[in-house]
Amino acid sequence: MEKCFDIIPHSTGWVYVRDGRVSASYPSYALALKAARLHAEQEVDTLKRIVFRRQEVNGQMTRVVPNNSLGHA
Repeated sequence: MEKCFDIIPHSTGWVYVRDGRVSASYPSYALALKAARLHAEQEVDTLKRIVFRRQEVNGQMTRVVPNNSLGHA
């Protein structure tokens, strides 16, 4: 089972979406990814694998592998 954090462009920068909830806006993709990683670290659930995805220009979601201590891809 996966727990997805989707990082998507927003009119004010970048946001991440988790379970349909939109985060605050961040001025860069890197900051939005960092915030999503911090959020993921707080939601410890050993039954779910954490997956980060980025929305591309064509609308498709692409997995990203952030450099972090979560040990998940």
